[in-house]
Amino acid sequence: MQNVSDIVSAFGGPTAFGKLLGAPYRTVKTWERRNYLPADRDVDLVEQAKALGIDLSFETLARIRHAAK
Repeated sequence: MQNVSDIVSAFGGPTAFGKLLGAPYRTVKTWERRNYLPADRDVDLVEQAKALGIDLSFETLARIRHAAK
């Protein structure tokens, strides 16, 4: 995964991703546009990814944040 849009897609799109994290569709679309995810969601996100068989790690999230600078 190279960016936030890839992560959102892996979880089934903005609607599914938003439901998973308790965020409105519009918020998820803003995160995608800005290539941003709030760091306070990392633990929940990685745990949900593991439960769903999605290959997502803390290292991947850090790499995406670093590339977005």
